[in-house]
Amino acid sequence: MPLSEARLLASLSDDRLARRAQHGDAKAFEALVARHASALLRFVQSTYPERSGCDDIVQETFIAAWKALPSFEFRSQFRTWLYSLASRKTIDALRKRRANTDLDTIPETPDVRPGPGQQVLHGEFLAALRSQLARLPYTARAAWWLREVHDLPLAEIATILHTSEGSVRGHLQRTRNHLAKALEEFRP
Repeated sequence: MPLSEARLLASLSDDRLARRAQHGDAKAFEALVARHASALLRFVQSTYPERSGCDDIVQETFIAAWKALPSFEFRSQFRTWLYSLASRKTIDALRKRRANTDLDTIPETPDVRPGPGQQVLHGEFLAALRSQLARLPYTARAAWWLREVHDLPLAEIATILHTSEGSVRGHLQRTRNHLAKALEEFRP
């Protein structure tokens, strides 16, 4: 792609790119993928317990987005719709993982503690935070990550998780209370 075309695509809003992609402009869709892939991967990594499956979930999300884009009606922002697809793909992967696993042979909560190198880089607090978040139900964990890390508004989180803003508020309040108690030893 010529540099001028790349600059033009990079300057367009998500909605403009999505409209162009709806009409078959693959380069516009590639620009959307480039714009959202890393944030989407971080979201999936924060809500799915196996790092090895996260790339696949993101890839499946973008494939589903490309296929469903012709019917996207712009009732929400493209980013909201994309996160919603990623959330559904993550839930599907969790269900599939659960169905393919003998539940008596695995611990109830996945071990998502970082390795020794990551513990040095991120410290004990982040390891404890991740461990506590891994113990939460998917919706509470996803709501916390979308609000606290990705700084999305409550309405957008509710749309992504297919729930109400009140439910999101409740999940956030319970998660924050849980984390405050569980991580109390780290308070200054």
